[in-house]
Amino acid sequence: MIALKVEKIGDQIAVILNEEALDVLNAQVGGILHLEPTRDGHVLAAVTQEVWVEDSHARGRAFLKRYNRTFERLS
Repeated sequence: MIALKVEKIGDQIAVILNEEALDVLNAQVGGILHLEPTRDGHVLAAVTQEVWVEDSHARGRAFLKRYNRTFERLS
């Protein structure tokens, strides 16, 4: 199990990831992780991550992926 620390930094709340969490989530500083509840509603699953520095079109692809996933759930 990975424990995440929640801290208040200025006016925002931050989740502090240790090295193990960074590796498991394949996260990078400055990236964005999208989380959603699992079917039982009690656990969050990492769905996507977005890193804009490396790929100028990643933001658009991430949007389209979320957009298409929404329609798949509705059908």
